[in-house]
Amino acid sequence: MAGLDANMSKLNLKNDITETSNLYNHPEEDDTENIYEKGQSEVYLGFVDTSIKETDEVTIEDTFIGGEEIWLHPESKPDESLLKCGNCSKKMKLLLQAFTPLDTEQVDEASRKNKIQVTTKKFINGDDDRVLYVFICTDCPRHPKSVRCIRGVKKRGKTFHATLNEKLRTSNEEEGTKIDINPFDLNKLNIANNTNNGNSFNSNNPFESNPFSSSIIGQQKPDSKKEPNAPSAKTLRKLHDAEKDKNFSEGLFPGYFLYVERESFKNKIPDHLRIPDNVRISKDAIGEIETDDETSLLKDIKALKSDPRTEKLSKFLDDDVFQKFQEIVGYNSLQVLRYDFGGKPLYYTDTKKVDLLKIVPKPAFNPSSQRVFEMQLMPKMIIDLENEASFKDGMEWGTILIFTDIENYIPTFDKNAVGYVEEYVKVQWEPRE
Repeated sequence: MAGLDANMSKLNLKNDITETSNLYNHPEEDDTENIYEKGQSEVYLGFVDTSIKETDEVTIEDTFIGGEEIWLHPESKPDESLLKCGNCSKKMKLLLQAFTPLDTEQVDEASRKNKIQVTTKKFINGDDDRVLYVFICTDCPRHPKSVRCIRGVKKRGKTFHATLNEKLRTSNEEEGTKIDINPFDLNKLNIANNTNNGNSFNSNNPFESNPFSSSIIGQQKPDSKKEPNAPSAKTLRKLHDAEKDKNFSEGLFPGYFLYVERESFKNKIPDHLRIPDNVRISKDAIGEIETDDETSLLKDIKALKSDPRTEKLSKFLDDDVFQKFQEIVGYNSLQVLRYDFGGKPLYYTDTKKVDLLKIVPKPAFNPSSQRVFEMQLMPKMIIDLENEASFKDGMEWGTILIFTDIENYIPTFDKNAVGYVEEYVKVQWEPRE
């Protein structure tokens, strides 16, 4: 992004996986209480940071919602058919572009948790550029092929070819870095807690809790001195917010950069349990409720649920899966993205006891492999992308689940070392009346 800290809002969606799996994400395996006791999960959440401005230089290392996609190379784009709605064949709108490098440690952990035998790691390299693009057709709501995901990879590792490798080596040596260092591997970084990385405008987003900082190139070293007249992060934020928002082509969503934090439940009350200070509940508001016995209470609850004004309450009481969704999301209600490569989704609606992870199709381009859950888009994104969000006239999804090939296979790379494939998308729609 031009004119700002080079690392601002650039996210490397690399999951810092540990032995603890987030079992609460599946309706049949509930370990929520243990998660709450620990105060955090292994999931990383994406939040809207700032709108994309005319002066911002957006790159493939940025993660953002809306706006216009940035391909891995200007001359290397996916087949046009992948960019069209599977129902009406119109060009779709970009929902999300996520920079998601993948390394062998992530794949090993994902294969262990999902009990998958990986047959090859040839295509897994943390130095490669890897991007997920999610598109939607707003003209075909609820159609199964109205949301599509493209995975793009650009080879940058030593296994590609000598000329490209030499070019990268020369370029990196000029910048004072080493080609054999993966800038996305947190285990190789030793940066002081007060170093600004990732989203430099978010004071509550220190580098030690953000595994998605894009690069160590150009970062401030722990022993380097701050320039005496350098503007503060708060000042930079104000200057950036004052810039004019970038106008994208007609029909596209507005664009927003994201920042990422590890999901936390510490010292928070979920939004669905909060009662505004100016709200007072009286018996007149809901009628007299008899609680002498369980039967009377159930009758009163059913009477309330028959009232259209309490439709959401009815859904909350009836659907354990939706209730769990509301409960988990309520702790971090502004999340627009959940990332957990090899983990389990947070379902929006009941899957009728069917484990989606077991019925996700194998990748046709790599039939010996399997797909794993990688990330999901959250309904808060609808509010951010639509000026007047409406489930009646706008987007109607509850969550969009993305599943990708665990082996990161790409059938062919072009002359620019770029390749694209389509991955599997499962949309859980907002239930209609």
